[in-house]
Amino acid sequence: MDMPQKVTILGSTGSIGTQALDVISKYPALFRVEVLTAGDNAALLAEQAVKYRPGAVVIGNEGHYPFLKEKLKDSGIKVYAGNKAIEDIAA
Repeated sequence: MDMPQKVTILGSTGSIGTQALDVISKYPALFRVEVLTAGDNAALLAEQAVKYRPGAVVIGNEGHYPFLKEKLKDSGIKVYAGNKAIEDIAA
């Protein structure tokens, strides 16, 4: 069996991002979420991280970093913040 395709979703809490995750959830053998990013919706990003278990998440609004870090503290998921971090992880 082939390895799942690794996927990074930029803007995972937006309309297109949530639809992409919905498709991914229907085909877990085909896709593996590696990174999720969001601009401002830290609560939904945390929920998505718990469900999809990416290696890392990035929140654009640095003010939400403490909340996200606390929500994911025992998950093993790396948490980053800031638009520069989104740019870096996309590259």
